[in-house]
Amino acid sequence: VESDLILRKQVSFVRTRGGEFALKVSLRIKAKKFIEKINIIDKLPPLVSLYERYGAIAPDKIDLRNKRIEWNVESLNEREERIFTYIIYSKIGVVGKFELPSAKALYEKEGKIKEATSNRSFYINEPKKY
Repeated sequence: VESDLILRKQVSFVRTRGGEFALKVSLRIKAKKFIEKINIIDKLPPLVSLYERYGAIAPDKIDLRNKRIEWNVESLNEREERIFTYIIYSKIGVVGKFELPSAKALYEKEGKIKEATSNRSFYINEPKKY
């Protein structure tokens, strides 16, 4: 199914003062055609906490119990792009492959509700060699 919305998820490692394991998650959405009433939903992986500071666009809804974070966008024009970022961290060191669930976007095009899913992204944490 060809989607009118491209949703890409990227993760990068973040250094913290406290030495916690932290990742910056970026969701990049790009409209191929004009779409509206966009609701972006991302799920946080287990064992991580959400850092209370965000990129340029703060989430519209944060549900920590169900580990969901949401943004609402009124509309996007053709080829318009937005980037949403947030940081997750864990007190427990993560070794090996750390996988993040796919993000989802629901949107309306010509009165029909459609859905787009992002790629699944993961971060591989190699233990330090001394």
